[in-house]
Amino acid sequence: MAHAARLITIPFSHYCGLARWSLELAGIDYREEGHLPAMAMLYTKRARATRTTPVLVTGEGEVRKSSIEILRYADARGGLGLVPEAGPPLDACERWLDRFDRALGPATRRLAYGYLLDDVKRTKAYLRGFAPRGERWLTGFGYPILRGLIRKALAIDAASVERSRALIDEVFAEVEAALADGRRYLVGDRLTAADLSFAALSAPALFPEHPEDRMPKLDALPDALLTIVRPLRERLAGRFALRIWTGHRYPASAASAGVSKST
Repeated sequence: MAHAARLITIPFSHYCGLARWSLELAGIDYREEGHLPAMAMLYTKRARATRTTPVLVTGEGEVRKSSIEILRYADARGGLGLVPEAGPPLDACERWLDRFDRALGPATRRLAYGYLLDDVKRTKAYLRGFAPRGERWLTGFGYPILRGLIRKALAIDAASVERSRALIDEVFAEVEAALADGRRYLVGDRLTAADLSFAALSAPALFPEHPEDRMPKLDALPDALLTIVRPLRERLAGRFALRIWTGHRYPASAASAGVSKST
């Protein structure tokens, strides 16, 4: 008998957010196990996976090692049709998925961390809300250690943050070029994995004010980051991503039947 899937996450990770979104759209029962950065790798390695999150251990005991793998699994299990059938639509969707996974996701993550890690008081309080009991020391006296590990792992410095900002502008411009003809979705006339991936992985640059998003709220951002975020939210690509959040993300008060979540 299959059991509820186990989803190992960093709760506020946008890659993990994409995994949750996919599973919930498909109505797949799962139990979330959230950990702070650096600590999460201990649990993903025990699950015979990589050092990164998210990792899904399915009810049948299979392991899915990335948000894109989880999205594909959810799409197939739920019959969502997020991945088009063979042909030009599939090719276009795959190109977008690769672009967002390899370029946009790392860039938005580096941008957000680059500004938030130095906002010590508010960031420590924010992390504390997600930390399991045994990891809470990292939100107190262990915070300098955690901050140093994140900076090293993601190669965060002023130059890399600026490069990431430029890359976000570049990807947004590509999305805007695709949307310039008035289409509502990136591929075809309905939601696909490309739209879902763009909306989820742009979250650390847009901070959607949606019940299911776990990014800090806009009014909690440092002013320097907010001056970058607000113009991005007003761009065509930003408005598109926020519309996907509003129109296609289950609100917290109306989660699909059978979905269980715990952190």
